[in-house]
Amino acid sequence: MSALIEISHLDKTYVRKPWLWGKPVCHSVLKDINLTLLENQVLGLVGESGCGKSTLCKVLLGIEDITAGTVKINGQNIGTLSRAAWKPLRRQMQVVYQDPYASLDPRMNVRQLVSEPLDIHGLYTDRKKRESFLKELLQSVGLSAAYLDRYPHEFSGGQRQRVAIARALALDPQILIADEPVSALDVSVQAQILNLLKEIKQKRKLSVLFVTHDFAVARFLCDEIAVMYQGKIVERAPAEALFSHPTHSYTRRLLAAVPTVKEDWTAKNNSKPGESI
Repeated sequence: MSALIEISHLDKTYVRKPWLWGKPVCHSVLKDINLTLLENQVLGLVGESGCGKSTLCKVLLGIEDITAGTVKINGQNIGTLSRAAWKPLRRQMQVVYQDPYASLDPRMNVRQLVSEPLDIHGLYTDRKKRESFLKELLQSVGLSAAYLDRYPHEFSGGQRQRVAIARALALDPQILIADEPVSALDVSVQAQILNLLKEIKQKRKLSVLFVTHDFAVARFLCDEIAVMYQGKIVERAPAEALFSHPTHSYTRRLLAAVPTVKEDWTAKNNSKPGESI
């Protein structure tokens, strides 16, 4: 399988300029990142808050500049791309953000939200074909075509995230960057969205970079998991292998912190009558 995303020795440093005098303060967020995303693969990026996961996504999307190193998407070095050259690349790579209420314009209904990328790229200009496409797209994410004229505030959190996923899929991308897409949702709704993403990945043969801080979620969805700590990738392995034989001490600490129902049930059933747990 060929690599759709190739990251080599990537660094990202933010520089804070002084007000009047003194030296600039440098804050290194990404440090010597080496990572690849293969065709038809779900790669999980796991780490605690503030470790640099979202910054890496912003670099891949061209929102943040590269300080050092190279990032190639479908063989194109994004560090050298002009604004015009980015446009065709947008069709190949789309993003789903953490908070669907913040990522959807409240002034636009679903038809407008999902049609916007089509307008930008000049797709489905025929009115009847577009309407048919929009209905099929909504149905593919588990929403009724009757929702096309509704606004984001009329939906639940899970429904809003389905709309965000539909908008990301409108351009039929090869790569989907999912930046903690279920962390703002209730647990029962998380399961529905994860099953939806798994189904979409299989049907469309998508490559997915799935960012999360939840190991259980990553284990369910991802083929491989990369663990990030303080701006560095400290371990990468197939999902089951990582859970069975973690090699880095930070990974072991994260896994040890994951609560399990089995342990709690065993503790309660082994306790003596009248003994508190």
